Amino acid sequence: MKKVILKIDKKNIPIFIGDHIITKIDFSKYIKGNDVVIITNKVLAKLHLDKLKKSFKKFNLNTFVLPDGEKYKDINSFTKIHDFLIKNKYGRDLTVIAFGGGVIGDLASFSADTFLRGVNLIHIPTTLLAQVDSSVGGKSGINHSLGKNLIGSFKHPEVIIMDTSYHKTLPKKEFVSGIAEVIKYGIIGSKTFLKWLNTNAESILMKKNEYLVKLLYASVKAKSQVVQKDEKESGIRAYLNYGHTLGHAIESSKKYKGILHGEAVSIGMTFASFISAEKSTLSIEEFNLIENTLIKFGLPVSIPHNIPCAKIIKHIDFDKKKKQGKNNFVLLNSIGKCYITNSLDIKYIEKLVKSFQN
Repeated sequence: MKKVILKIDKKNIPIFIGDHIITKIDFSKYIKGNDVVIITNKVLAKLHLDKLKKSFKKFNLNTFVLPDGEKYKDINSFTKIHDFLIKNKYGRDLTVIAFGGGVIGDLASFSADTFLRGVNLIHIPTTLLAQVDSSVGGKSGINHSLGKNLIGSFKHPEVIIMDTSYHKTLPKKEFVSGIAEVIKYGIIGSKTFLKWLNTNAESILMKKNEYLVKLLYASVKAKSQVVQKDEKESGIRAYLNYGHTLGHAIESSKKYKGILHGEAVSIGMTFASFISAEKSTLSIEEFNLIENTLIKFGLPVSIPHNIPCAKIIKHIDFDKKKKQGKNNFVLLNSIGKCYITNSLDIKYIEKLVKSFQN
């Protein structure tokens, strides 16, 4: 079992990484009162909930189960969670456990932050995407019909447990989607890590545990270091949005159907890398390394032809990273060296979007 400590102000948040580690965690260290509510989805409830419950026999345990899917990360699900917590008369000593992927993690976190102005939270992310990205850093929130993650807050958990055994029941498509965010850490932070991913793609796709633990540890450490320097995204944390401006616009245009977050971000990263090669000093060799690594893992690098360009541009216009009426794009001078620009002309973006459609 590996451990990373995320230091936020005076709070040290332990992040545990390993295989079959749930039963090795003493949850009593991270639970304030006696009441515990696990928030999860129907798929995970069927596969893993009974086993997880055994870790909480000492507590007054309840569960709230939602349907599975990005489309449920909305105000209706948020309200249903609050209805459940209020009707059960929980107090401020409640501990909410987010047991699931990014949708459950964001919903449960936002609910924990807003119920009675804030209750205790524990993250048990079960997808690769949630483990390397959404569970670390405190972001919570829900989607709006006009854009992704437009409503939310910052809520840090007491502990994060990343158990690689959950990947055994994770569909390959979702696992590969999570790899996109792992590749992102290589692109924005470490050419050595990116090359390691490229070289070991086959072993990673076979879900060999030693490779999973290594990529989780490297990804979590990279994100923790960025969040510790810039918790509220006023500076370098924005680099973690590499590929997300277009990626989120694609997801919103598809109404979160038919494309996974990592798939959309993969397209967005290829898009941003292409712009970097055109507008900046990113070499063709480095662009090829980025694109080849994404392709090796079976990730898409072009925009689906059935999404109207006008829809994508509309949703880029509603991007949450927009400031003073201008869109911010994270680009590369080279692998590991990012910068942010708001000088890309919308006509240039529109022309490029059309050329990127397959």
